Amino acid sequence: MFILLVEDDPFYATMLQELLKNAGYDDIKHLDNGLECLLQVYEERVPDVIIMDQQLGMVNGVEVLQKIRAYKPDLRVIFMSGQKSVKLAVQSIKQGARDYIKKDEKAFENLLPILKEIESEMKNMSANTPIKKAFSKIKKFLMDND
Repeated sequence: MFILLVEDDPFYATMLQELLKNAGYDDIKHLDNGLECLLQVYEERVPDVIIMDQQLGMVNGVEVLQKIRAYKPDLRVIFMSGQKSVKLAVQSIKQGARDYIKKDEKAFENLLPILKEIESEMKNMSANTPIKKAFSKIKKFLMDND
C-alpha cells in the first residue's frame, strides 16, 4: 500500500514514518505542503491513502482535500491534526475525509486500525475485479468437472 504523508512538521513526519515502517508499511512518501500533494496526485503516482495535516502552509488541508475530491473522489484521505477543533473534524469529514485523528499520544494507535481496514478493502476490491471473477468461475468449473 502506497502511503502519502503530507506533514509540515519534520519531527512529527519522521516519527510517523518510522512508526509506519515498524508496523510493516514501507511504501511511504513524505511531502511537506499541500501544493506538492496535489502535484503528486495529479501528475505522479496516485497513493492508496493520504495521511494529511490541516496546517500546510499556503493552502490548508481542507482546501487540498476539496481539490483531491474533484479529481479523485475515491482517494482515501485521513486527517491528522493537532487542532482540537470539532468544527474542523466535522468539516474534513463532510469534505470526504475517511477519518480525523487528533495528534496526541494515541494518534498512531488510532491510525493503525484505519490503515488495516483500508488494506482489507483494497484486497476485497482487487479480488472482485472482472478478470479475477472470470478466473474464479473457470477454476470452479474445472474443479467441478474433474
